[in-house]
Amino acid sequence: MSRILALILGTIGVVVAFIINLLYSSLHVLGRVAGITNDQTHFFWGLFVILIGLVGSVLAMFIPIAGAVLLLVAGIAFFFIAGWWALLASPFLLVGAVLAYNGSRAKQKQGIQG
Repeated sequence: MSRILALILGTIGVVVAFIINLLYSSLHVLGRVAGITNDQTHFFWGLFVILIGLVGSVLAMFIPIAGAVLLLVAGIAFFFIAGWWALLASPFLLVGAVLAYNGSRAKQKQGIQG
């Protein structure tokens, strides 16, 4: 059950992170038009981190430890991409990582008892 919740929360986190990445990058493009210089690769790094989160949320169903690690990496890395705006998306990814890890621990306990 917790692996399904990890998949759902991870997917929600990825969608929110994608929207934030689009808005954050768009605002930086508008700043560039106004004459403020910015890093041009922000959007592509954001998409890369979002892709890691998406793969992690899908892997949480089948390989929970790998999914938890990828969700954790995406949740932390998004802070480097979007700054404090990541507080809107990263909690979903980080809670998904915890749930995926707990799901793997529950599966291991069932295997030991069964």
